[in-house]
Amino acid sequence: MTDGIDAEKVFRQCYEKHYRDVLAYCRRRVGASDGEDAAAEVFAVAWRRIDDLPDDGKAKAWLFGIAYRVIGHRWRSLRRYSRLTQRVGGITDIAPGSEDPETIVVQRAQDRRVREAARRLRLADQEILRLAGWEELPHADIAEVLGISVAAVDQRFHRAKKRLAREYDRMTSKGVAT
Repeated sequence: MTDGIDAEKVFRQCYEKHYRDVLAYCRRRVGASDGEDAAAEVFAVAWRRIDDLPDDGKAKAWLFGIAYRVIGHRWRSLRRYSRLTQRVGGITDIAPGSEDPETIVVQRAQDRRVREAARRLRLADQEILRLAGWEELPHADIAEVLGISVAAVDQRFHRAKKRLAREYDRMTSKGVAT
């Protein structure tokens, strides 16, 4: 795709088709305002890498892969910042935005317990469960997002579900309130 006009047309079509999904993906992970910034960064990367955009119906998974890395970078930066502020005696806890879409959407106590159990899982387990549950991606697309094989997705997803069930059972048996 060397022609600039064709590249712009392809990018515009990709943006119009997938922006809402990418924005929702980002917002569910970092909140509303940071989600918009992350989505903008995803499409900036997509524009720079427009020649890599898959044309076989895998554009959404490709964009989610970029979003996964953009958000991961943001989380690492936030952790570094948090450690730095702790060292200099400043703010020791950075609270996430209060506009957590999961908090707004999920109301029932059982659902809150499931969310709390999921929060106690490793980040990798949380992400694979979100990609399958929230984003409703098939395992082949999850594999593309995470840069792993479909067999690895199957295995990780199965293990993450088992860990979630164990954590939920542990919380329920101990009467942990959320």
